[in-house]
Amino acid sequence: MSIQIFVEAKFTPRQDFLRATAPEESLGRHIYLSLLGEIIPRALLDRLGLSHMLLGASTGSGFLLLLAEENKAAAHEFLAQTAASLAELSANEIDLSWSITENLGDWSVVRKRLFEEMQRNRGTRATATSFEPFNDNSRADAAYFSDLAKAAPGATTIAIDAANPVRFTFGEGDKTYTLGYQGDAVPWIAHLDLSNLKRRRAAALKLAVDSLDIRLRRAASVEDHLRLVHLYKNFFAGELQTLLLRLPDAAGKIAIVDSGMEGFTVYGDFELLLKVALEMHRVFETMAEVVLRDDAGVEGKSLSCALVPGREVEAVAEVSEALRLAQATSRDAFFAFGRVLDWELVPDALEIRNLCLRMVSQHGANSQFVADLSAFFRESPYQSLRRKTGRFEKPWRLYRRMSIALETERQTKDSEKTKRRLLAEFIGKNAGQARLRPAGRVGLELARVTLDA
Repeated sequence: MSIQIFVEAKFTPRQDFLRATAPEESLGRHIYLSLLGEIIPRALLDRLGLSHMLLGASTGSGFLLLLAEENKAAAHEFLAQTAASLAELSANEIDLSWSITENLGDWSVVRKRLFEEMQRNRGTRATATSFEPFNDNSRADAAYFSDLAKAAPGATTIAIDAANPVRFTFGEGDKTYTLGYQGDAVPWIAHLDLSNLKRRRAAALKLAVDSLDIRLRRAASVEDHLRLVHLYKNFFAGELQTLLLRLPDAAGKIAIVDSGMEGFTVYGDFELLLKVALEMHRVFETMAEVVLRDDAGVEGKSLSCALVPGREVEAVAEVSEALRLAQATSRDAFFAFGRVLDWELVPDALEIRNLCLRMVSQHGANSQFVADLSAFFRESPYQSLRRKTGRFEKPWRLYRRMSIALETERQTKDSEKTKRRLLAEFIGKNAGQARLRPAGRVGLELARVTLDA
């Protein structure tokens, strides 16, 4: 009886890969990354003439296969050819790393061997190419990624060229796979309609699980590892599709840029994306409390989020870096407008936004007061929730200046009540403290985006 082997592969894009200049090319690159880890393992199994049931886990960023030892050389050769083709297509902006080890011993031992060989292979390749001349003229195939985005809406099948599986296309070909979530289909559904989106209200939203790699490494067995992979992957795919169908007036206003085990990226209407973020965070917390309550540790049990308004190309490219910044600061974090907040402070920011809008719509305040209040916050390209704002030595001056900024044409009892609530949200209930709360600036920016739109 032959020994079984595990084959693990990971696709790692460089930051520049997602920075395209054209919207269609940018979307095509994200679609490509979300499908790459699903197509390549199926192409490998087809090359070896094996069943797709041997595909243990797959997501856009990588896969895990179980093969017989006699297939080891053929798997090595296929992955080496794939890495070379991928480097040519992406101009060395996507790196393919893999490791192969025997299915011998406890899963923790197997997992360690896979990890160590993966790191060793990455270091060996980096050393081998370190002294090669740099080719500044190499460019990724922009036309290919643009064509991929154009063909994505309404696509039900995806095809590969058996000789070069990295250049897959939507439609029919040498080998065709069905798209969807039934049976052996490649898990992907196009949701790219933005026909009703007003560009002034557009933003990119990215959500991801915190410390997911640590959670997977702590799996006690391969069965537990596969359970976690499928849990996260199916959760995001199913809940996101269901949520977009439930949201009122969401048709034509939100596009799913990518979705996988780690999380998802969407682009669309600013107000709807806020609802998506809040609802997904609530549902994920409920799922983690119920399904993961017996798993020790906090890793993999919280979501971080980044929200970046702007044009599609710039916003989608920047939101990934913003999310990395949020996760490096704290788990269960929310990044928006250069600030990182704990999720528990997000309702405070939304309350400030609602109070600002009420001051304008109901009490006749000039919308310029939002900019006036923003001047109270110290400017920086990044403000952490861990960094404390300076204490005001004379709090009464702060109250007076903020009250002047909030003056309205119609001084009524209701307007004074709203003003006091707004001041309390900015400073807190302790008058002697006189510190500006971190949610204040985010709430002001949310109000500004809504008023500008």
